[in-house]
Amino acid sequence: MNKTLITADSTCYIPPELVSGEVPVIQAEVKTKSGSFRESYEITSENILEYAGRERKAPELICPSSEDYEKFFLKHLKNTPCICHLCCAANIRTSYYNALKAAEKLKNVFVADSRQVGGGMLFQISQAARLAAEGFSPEFIIKSIDELDRHINSSYASKNAFWLGWLNLAPKALSSALDLFEISPTLTVRSGSVISGAVFKNGREYFESYIRKMLKGSKNIDKSIMVVSCPKPFGKAIERYRREIEKYIRFDRIVFTDIPVRFACRLGDESLGLHFLNS
Repeated sequence: MNKTLITADSTCYIPPELVSGEVPVIQAEVKTKSGSFRESYEITSENILEYAGRERKAPELICPSSEDYEKFFLKHLKNTPCICHLCCAANIRTSYYNALKAAEKLKNVFVADSRQVGGGMLFQISQAARLAAEGFSPEFIIKSIDELDRHINSSYASKNAFWLGWLNLAPKALSSALDLFEISPTLTVRSGSVISGAVFKNGREYFESYIRKMLKGSKNIDKSIMVVSCPKPFGKAIERYRREIEKYIRFDRIVFTDIPVRFACRLGDESLGLHFLNS
């Protein structure tokens, strides 16, 4: 048994083929008129988008409380001497502070602010799980994932700005202007914050312009793995995305995962996230 168990927030949406061994996840709740559902377990981006489109508002996301984290940690401490927990970026969700408060009451629980959300966290979780299996301490693991964050390129794009205007997340004049000039809205996760931007489509499909901007001419990209976020069910879209990515870089592996609640409600059903490492 590993001396350190790696655990994480549910916003990471771990594909089973990415990490060997179990990484227990604590779920946030997605609250709708029909009830509350556990993120990444009882509700997918497809359900969230159906709700947002029907109700014209995003569902409420409720992060685990410090009491929830304490129960979660105590449950897993029965079977492991030590826990290293990776939280969603503290600037994006309140999870980190709640987890930290719970950890202060317990022995051998270490909490890290990943400064990432969704697909970007997967690189850190994978590395943390590997280091734990090799017997490294929680302090070393946290220092390692802090360093790794500097190399993670994580961003999202959408076909249009419809959802931003529809859910009143941006002025309608702005969303209309983006669509008029065929500009795709983008969101980039950097240093624990989300930065808004845009990509001109120039007659291309939005995903073609976005992938081209992110990958063409880049010489310092780690080609071992690309993580792609898009709404479930993935359907035929993943083959289109895969072919477009491989026009520029042949990654050893391309892994697909669901898109987090925050980005699904801002970017809609035709959204796409690209996550890779800069060497």
